[in-house]
Amino acid sequence: MKRYIYTLCLLVLGTTLITSCLSSDDDNETTTYKDTAITAFSLSTVNQTIHTTTSAGEDSTYTKTVSSLPVFTIDQYQGKIYNTDSLPSGCDLSHILASISSKNNGVIIVNYPTSTGADSLLYYSSTDSIDFSKPREIRVYAYNGDGYRSYTVTVNVHQSETGTLLWEKKQTADYPTDDDKARWEALAASAGMKQFIGVGTKEAYALSNEGTLMVSKDEGQTWEQDLLDEDASLLPTANIAFLSFPFRYNLDTDYQMIVGTSEDDSNACTIWRKLAEYGERSMTSKWAYVALQSSNNYYLPKQEHISLAYFKGNILAVGSNGIIYVSYDQGITWKTKNGYTLPDGLTSYNISMKTDNQGSLWLVNHDDHEVWRGYTIE
Repeated sequence: MKRYIYTLCLLVLGTTLITSCLSSDDDNETTTYKDTAITAFSLSTVNQTIHTTTSAGEDSTYTKTVSSLPVFTIDQYQGKIYNTDSLPSGCDLSHILASISSKNNGVIIVNYPTSTGADSLLYYSSTDSIDFSKPREIRVYAYNGDGYRSYTVTVNVHQSETGTLLWEKKQTADYPTDDDKARWEALAASAGMKQFIGVGTKEAYALSNEGTLMVSKDEGQTWEQDLLDEDASLLPTANIAFLSFPFRYNLDTDYQMIVGTSEDDSNACTIWRKLAEYGERSMTSKWAYVALQSSNNYYLPKQEHISLAYFKGNILAVGSNGIIYVSYDQGITWKTKNGYTLPDGLTSYNISMKTDNQGSLWLVNHDDHEVWRGYTIE
């Protein structure tokens, strides 16, 4: 948009001359209007810079066009145009294409004030970008030159990246407690189990002293060896974490995962998963070992204090290296996600994660007992 207005009077004079010529030649009347307004405003093209991580762990960026653009409100009384639903962060507000319509063929002008505050007026064109990095004045002049209306256009954008994990420090008493865990640990211990692992909707799991995976389907009264699709020697022996959540595609089904470490795996965690079906005609479920493929560079690194959580439809893992890993394919690959970081100021990574009934992510540091609640901007 580089077509400066030398004077609006030239436009008005030209319009008047054309009107005069048409009247004399064709003997037709041409009507001009003094009242005008902006009747429609929308964004047509907005570019967004996305930050990501390459397979080598290096930061990378790419640009994409925002597909879902917000609706704008036009306040005719106050002369304001704005969007209540913010654009995602990372959008280039200085180069935006907009679609603007006016009443009675009003002439739309964009004001780019100089450093001294003087007006610098440019004709609007739907093919020229507009700088909305700060509130921008847009004027619409009456077609007959008899005054104009001024609007302040504000394009709102999220200050934090959409989907970024934000943390707020909470009191220890705010952390959602799991009173049932202590009960199950006592039940497993009284049954002679080496370690209680976790409990789903209807089944609880523990490791026996012989290293086999045991299951109880009657509230801990009896325990039996659970079914595995590989040898029990591949089960984790330390830093064990358990996760169970409703499987979205089947009713009466839990998706369950066991993650831990063993001496056999020097670099990666050991992962098992299971679909626990409880329906009347369900088949007997068994645990499946997730073997690490040599071509898979996105494995979950071996570490201590592993914890799992089901958050925003994906599986999260964190441990002693202080990095949050996200699995989008139920434990096969684990990747870092831009914006998913732990709170600043953690004194150690001896931490546990969990979600509450409202879907909030919670974090507790077992060394200093600090508690944090995590949430994302959608």
